Amino acid sequence: MLLPFLSLAGGMFSPSGEYWDYVRDHLLRDYFAETILLAAGAGTSAFCLGVALAWVMSLYDFRGRKFFEVFLLLPLAIPPYIAAYAYEGLLGYAGIVQSFFRNAFELQLVSLTMAIPAQAWAIWIFTVTLFPYVYLLTRAILSNQSAAIFENALLLGGGRIRMFLRVGLPLLWPAAAAGTILVCLEVLNDFGVSSHYGLNTFTTAIFAAWFGMGDADTAVKLALLLLALVFFVLLARKAVHNARRYQIVSSREKPVIPRRISGMPQAGIVLLCSLACLAGFAAPLLQMLYWLRLSWDGAFTAELGRALTYTLSVSATATLAVMIAATGTVNAGRLFSGKFSVLFSQGATLGYAIPSAVLAIGIISFFIEADAVLSAVFPFLPAKFFSMGGIMLIFAYGIRFFTVGYQMAEAGFAKIGTIYTEASRSLGRGVTSTFFLVDLPMIRHALISGSALVFIDILKELPLSLLLRPFNTETLGTTVYHFAKNEVLEETALPSLCIILAGTAFILLTRFWEKKEAGRVSGS
Repeated sequence: MLLPFLSLAGGMFSPSGEYWDYVRDHLLRDYFAETILLAAGAGTSAFCLGVALAWVMSLYDFRGRKFFEVFLLLPLAIPPYIAAYAYEGLLGYAGIVQSFFRNAFELQLVSLTMAIPAQAWAIWIFTVTLFPYVYLLTRAILSNQSAAIFENALLLGGGRIRMFLRVGLPLLWPAAAAGTILVCLEVLNDFGVSSHYGLNTFTTAIFAAWFGMGDADTAVKLALLLLALVFFVLLARKAVHNARRYQIVSSREKPVIPRRISGMPQAGIVLLCSLACLAGFAAPLLQMLYWLRLSWDGAFTAELGRALTYTLSVSATATLAVMIAATGTVNAGRLFSGKFSVLFSQGATLGYAIPSAVLAIGIISFFIEADAVLSAVFPFLPAKFFSMGGIMLIFAYGIRFFTVGYQMAEAGFAKIGTIYTEASRSLGRGVTSTFFLVDLPMIRHALISGSALVFIDILKELPLSLLLRPFNTETLGTTVYHFAKNEVLEETALPSLCIILAGTAFILLTRFWEKKEAGRVSGS
């Protein structure tokens, strides 16, 4: 996993060209400003929305709460770039909203996609599709808090608003900040939204240098600068995590029980949750369904079939590789713990924090060198044995999403501990047979959930697919991107819906397994 980054580091000392000199003198400041603005704006707004939703969903019981418990997760199935295309069609001059007001009331409205700045639109798209990162982590913390903390705050006469500001928000801050950092990392990784709105971010600059100018040295230098910005964000996360830590000191704490509400408070909470679900999931989905109706006659093509087949095969292969590697790594660290195993495990899980454009440039540099060595040793092999096939793409997916599989496998092993493994070993079973006969059946639900999450992330991934896919081969994501780039947005409907529906199905399935597992544990 470190080899691509070692290859990328060599570009730091490559000689500068004329294009890099121009970028450094005239464009680099704009790249920093635009990227930081998007990350800060999306992170702040996602923080506010995610914390607010987690707070009301955890502390209040209202009509429709069980419905929103599921549907507030579904924006994760909408890739931000697909949401950007959908809102362009929804609110543009030829969109449903504008057409309705023109036809029904003969009103000529200003196109919202033109009247509102592109940066604001990008921040909106990131907020409504990525807020579940903050929501999930914050709600998980709230579910483990003691109800006595909030009851005592109310008994002391603080009121509910003051209780949230003085007690709730400080308790939630570490988890909410961690979720906000994830949002910022996703923004730094983005290419589709920034490219659609014509924003000058580091990712779009890397693509422009690589594809537009054919300048690999400038792309490498920009990738290294973006990598430095990512590490700054990770250091900020570490500082926030170390600044405030809380723990429950008693094992007999009473969990938070949602308070039943009605009337105007209930209406306000239902409205907030409904708007979040509508903006992040329902509106893009309905727009894509509308476009599918318009483009139905020519939607099913041989090219789309090949893209779907290739996407599913590569995603399944990469998911299997990730889960095998992650499960083996976690199990090895669990059975043979030591400072080196911890160090290597932490290093292997850094891939998710690295922007895809940076990772792709490093992998290309590494595989070009590997092809040169392979051709010298085995001259009978094709000249581009590695770089012309799908090996690079699967390798990139493995590095990028190894963290997701690792965390799910680690959670599964943490639940069962080592007592069953030790009992099997004491009865004469070896490490391998114990893993397959004892450990694997007990963690299968965690591995299935991890596989679903990895598969969803691979389906949504765009920059890696654009940079590393084999020649004359498309994935569902790159098919959507090329249709949108050629301004035939209606044609994006079917491949976009394939991605959305697959992600939705896996999210619902994972939710079902979690509730089933929780019921089994509580029953036992």
